[in-house]
Amino acid sequence: MQDALPEEPRKEVQRRLDEIERIEGVRILLAVESGSRAWGFHSPDSDFDARFLYVREEDAYLSLFTPRDVIETPLVDLMDVNGWDLSKAIRLMIKGNSVIHEWLASPLVYRADSAFIAALTPIARAWRSTYADAHHYYGLLATQRGRHIAGRAIVNLKKYFYAVRPAIALQWLRERGDAPPMDLPGLLAGVSLPPDAAEALEQLRRAKMASSEVGEGARIAALDAYIEEQAAWGMQAKGPVPSPDPVLVERSNALFRAAVRGQLG
Repeated sequence: MQDALPEEPRKEVQRRLDEIERIEGVRILLAVESGSRAWGFHSPDSDFDARFLYVREEDAYLSLFTPRDVIETPLVDLMDVNGWDLSKAIRLMIKGNSVIHEWLASPLVYRADSAFIAALTPIARAWRSTYADAHHYYGLLATQRGRHIAGRAIVNLKKYFYAVRPAIALQWLRERGDAPPMDLPGLLAGVSLPPDAAEALEQLRRAKMASSEVGEGARIAALDAYIEEQAAWGMQAKGPVPSPDPVLVERSNALFRAAVRGQLG
């Protein structure tokens, strides 16, 4: 999938990450692609959706007025580069948010502190739950289906990808239980779609890879039926995250402190 990140755009993202570190006074510990290029169904003019985790100097967290826990930069020349403070990421992970699991699974990595990844990965796995993952992917599916497909006779065909990916992730959870891959090829390698849905999806994928716009068209019955089936399971499977484990909370606190103090590894 590295062809999804041509050399010049990759260098430009790296330049912007360096600039963010310099201007914001942060250390970026992980930066990945987290959009259609990482999902495996980008088009020639898709954005580069770089997402990163960072920490500030320790004094920033001990200040009366702490900085925002997100860094957002303008979308310029297809470059969408935004990040979360590690404190925000861990708090969301404790609440069952699956975004960090997806970032850790991204097949397209701009930079990664090896000691940080080695420390974060087992903690992220320990926080993960099938209930939370089902909630996350059902929410993505429901949002995309409601926004772009439901109630319409003619749809923007490329929007099917944004509902199908979480639908396949739900099938993965349903059949396998472990954390699903982020990318569409990885998902399809682990589960089998109904033949008519698989054929329709492959036709759409080839069209999107070849052109910036797939265009509008009539609803695709095979994909509608597949999405509906997985949504029905996701609705039943999603649920509240169990109460936080105090021991795991303290492990997470220790990871955060070590990352801020540069004491990982």
